[in-house]
Amino acid sequence: PPEKLPTAADIVIIGGGIVGVSTAWFLAKQGISVVLCEKGHVAGEQSGRNWGWVRVQGRDTREIPMMLESQRIWEGLAEEIGEDVGFTRGGCFFTANSSKELQSFEKWVDIARDYDIGTRLINGTELKKYVPGSAVDWAGAMFTETDGRAEPHKATPAIARAAERSGATILSSCAVRGVETAAGSVSSVVTEHGTIKTSTVLCAAGAWTSMFCRSLGID
Repeated sequence: PPEKLPTAADIVIIGGGIVGVSTAWFLAKQGISVVLCEKGHVAGEQSGRNWGWVRVQGRDTREIPMMLESQRIWEGLAEEIGEDVGFTRGGCFFTANSSKELQSFEKWVDIARDYDIGTRLINGTELKKYVPGSAVDWAGAMFTETDGRAEPHKATPAIARAAERSGATILSSCAVRGVETAAGSVSSVVTEHGTIKTSTVLCAAGAWTSMFCRSLGID
C-alpha cells in the first residue's frame, strides 16, 4: 500500500492493466500530471494472462489504422523504454479446413491490399512449412507475416515503470471506491487510502468496470 497519496493530479486512472499503464505513460510524456490507482498489482489480472496479440489481420476496417499505429509503437517500444517487452513479429495464421473456408478469407485480403498490408492466402503445402508436424491437414490459411505479439507479463509492468520514470505516480494496493463531484463536474476520486483531487478520471478497470460504474449509476 502507498505510504502517502498525491493530493491532486490532472487525471486519475483506475486500473493497472495494459490500457491504464499505457495511457499513464503517454500522458506523462506530455508533461501531464497523472496518478494511476490499481486495487491489486500491475498486470495482476487479464493483462498478465492474455495472448499478447498485436494483430491487424481480420480486424474491422475501423480498427485497422489504430492497429497499424500500434504495430509501429510496439516495434520500437523496447528500445524507447529500455526494457524487454517480448515483442516479436512471428506472423498470424487464420487456418481453413476446406477450400470454401479458405475462399471466404479473400474478402479480407482485398481489404488488406487497400491498406498496403501484405496479407495473402497460402495453400496447405506451404502452411506445413510454417507449421510442421501438425495433426490437422488444413486446406490452407490467411497469413499476415508482419503481425506479432508481446509478452503481457513483461510488457505491462515495463510500461508502468516507464510511466513512473516519465513522472507518473503508480499506486498499487490502492482501490478506488468512488468519484466525487462539485457543481456537476468531477472534483476528486476516493481511494481506500484517501482522496485525490482531480478534474478527469479514466476508468480502465477491465472486467471490473461495470461493477465500479454501477456504483456511480452508470449502466
